[in-house]
Order: sequence, then C-alpha cells, then structure tokens
Amino acid sequence: MSTPPYLGLPPGAHRVALSVAAGPLSALEASPPEGVELRGEVLCVPGFTGSKEDFLPLLEPLSRAGVRVLTFDQRGQCDSPALPRNRPYTLQGYGRELRELIEQRAESGVPVHLLAHSFGGYVARQALVEGPRLPLASVTLLGTGPGAVPRPASDRVRFFLGVTRVLNPVLGNRVLLLDRHRDPQVQAFIRHRIRGNDTRSLRAIARWLLTEPDRVDELAAALLRDRLPCTVLCGADETTWSVAEQRAMAVRLDAPFAAIPGGGHSVNVEQPGLLAEALLEFWARCEIGEDQPAV
Repeated sequence: MSTPPYLGLPPGAHRVALSVAAGPLSALEASPPEGVELRGEVLCVPGFTGSKEDFLPLLEPLSRAGVRVLTFDQRGQCDSPALPRNRPYTLQGYGRELRELIEQRAESGVPVHLLAHSFGGYVARQALVEGPRLPLASVTLLGTGPGAVPRPASDRVRFFLGVTRVLNPVLGNRVLLLDRHRDPQVQAFIRHRIRGNDTRSLRAIARWLLTEPDRVDELAAALLRDRLPCTVLCGADETTWSVAEQRAMAVRLDAPFAAIPGGGHSVNVEQPGLLAEALLEFWARCEIGEDQPAV
C-alpha cells in the first residue's frame, strides 16, 4: 500500500468518473497548465490495497511537463464500486477493464503510456498478453515482479489473509497498525480507503500475489510482437521483489532498468521527483524511437 503524503490536488487536477462495461471507475485527472503543449498521457494502475491517490505526488511534475495524468481505482478499490456478490474477481477481469480504458483513452489521438505499480503490474501484463496490440506508446513496470511475491513479503500477505479471515479489513488494518499517520487528514483517508476496498477483491489479489506464476516470457513475446517499448523501475531499497529480481526481469524483457535512490516499494510517494524525471526521460526516448524492441 502506498500512502500519499498529502491529499490536495494541484491546479488542473480534478476527480472524474470513467465508464467501462462493468460499471464506473473513480479517477483523478491532471492536465498540463495553460500554455504547455500536451505531449502525451499516462494511465496509472495502482497495486494491492492501493488507490488512485497512490500517484498524487506525480500529478504536478508530469502535468507541468506536458503529460496528462489519469490515475484510477481498480474494480473494488477505494471509491470504485465492487463487483456484484455473484461475480467473482479474476485477473482476466481486471485485465479486460484495463484494456477497455486504454482503448478509450487512445481515441483522443494523444500517445498513451502505461505505468503499473506492484499488483498493477500483474494487471498490465494480463492486459498485454490476452489480446491483440493495444494502442500504447510505452509500458513502465514499477516495483513489480515476474511472478508471486517472495519471502518475507509473502509472509505478510499470508498474515493479511489470516487476519481478514476472522476480522473485517478495518479491524485487520488496525491490528496491523496500517491505518496510522501523523497527518489526521491522511489518516482519515487511509481509513476511508480501507473501508472502501472490497474484502473479496483484497483477498483475491492476496491469493494471486502468493500463486501467480512467472509470466515474463509471455510478456516479452507480447512486447516484441507489438514493438512496444518497456522499462522496469524500482526503488533502490525495494523490499517486496528484490532489486536483483527486477533487474533480471528487465533483462528477460530486453528493457532498460533503473533503481531510484531513496525509494523503497512505493517510489511514487517516496521519490516522486526522481521517478517523474526517469519517466519523462524514458518517454522522450520513446518519442524518437530509441527504445523500440529489436526484432
């Protein structure tokens, strides 16, 4: 879970509702200020127990650079409605919703980049491998791995599953001390997000984090097929999937890799300035074709 350091929206940012087949999704959109040319758009996919607010610190630096930012709550996350009780959560379902969003956003003609954090990387991978080429300009995998989370992160996920088997998520997060923050507004938001997350969704994602197979070869084949640039980024102090594991994944994807100083698993809130610089540099290379996969 990424915890935003603040909740205020920068100028040009506002809340929006996105329409997809399964129902609305809650989102934040930040557009470049007046006088700044629109160069592209980035669609940000949050991870396990996360939300659209995970990317709040990126809104201003990216929009100032001419990139429109769209960050959304996935199905059953925070302010996005849950699935009906008779419909199970599946990774394929998450992937289909992401595909639908990408296709919608590309209709404007603006280059669309994908930024997927942690579990969001699973969703991005699913979206890319399960159908024909998506209208994307690039893919960035942030703090995610080739398959299931290794220990000790997997121990925390198992503990979460055990706690939520007997307690609701609100009480479970209080037991785990995950609802605390020195800023009362941020603490109130964390508790709002915990209440908003559908327990069925959380438990399904937790199980996938423990069982997802290594699908890097599938993703590499899709990226090569689609001639789609990809990069892998993480914090230099990453503790979920190790830096070495993510670097090895980048090699298998034939993708550039960078470990961002001073960041752990949530570089998006820990080092947003450095992350924004890395993203803008990668996207600039994509614009001139430097990061096209070799055939």
